[in-house]
Amino acid sequence: MPFPIILVIFLIAIAVVNALADVNHWYWTMKWFDTPMHIAGGAWLAGFGVWWQYFRRGVVAPGFLQLLGVCLVYALSIGLLWEAYEAVVSFFTVGHMNEIPDTLGDLLFDIIGGTTVAILVWNRAKLKTTKI
Repeated sequence: MPFPIILVIFLIAIAVVNALADVNHWYWTMKWFDTPMHIAGGAWLAGFGVWWQYFRRGVVAPGFLQLLGVCLVYALSIGLLWEAYEAVVSFFTVGHMNEIPDTLGDLLFDIIGGTTVAILVWNRAKLKTTKI
């Protein structure tokens, strides 16, 4: 299966919104803005992970727990790297790292995005196999 167009569109949308947020300082003026961006990023990474692990080779997605595991590994691996990057940049630019609750919250929202994709893919696979 070729790379899904929905993932391309979703990635472009995330990039455009992030660029607008940077230009307009939304991450600093709207403290909540970080939340939907982490959910979207976790969802995109999970979607990519499902495609990479299963659909690009034509393999049917496995049971829900294995599917959830793939989604969470992809969402959290990049999420953790991003949080480490933020910590290093913060340390060298403002002299301290982000607070632990902020980092844990960001990772939680990455998890929510990844879990949402696992549920959606699982439900879609069930609908395709259910015959009426």
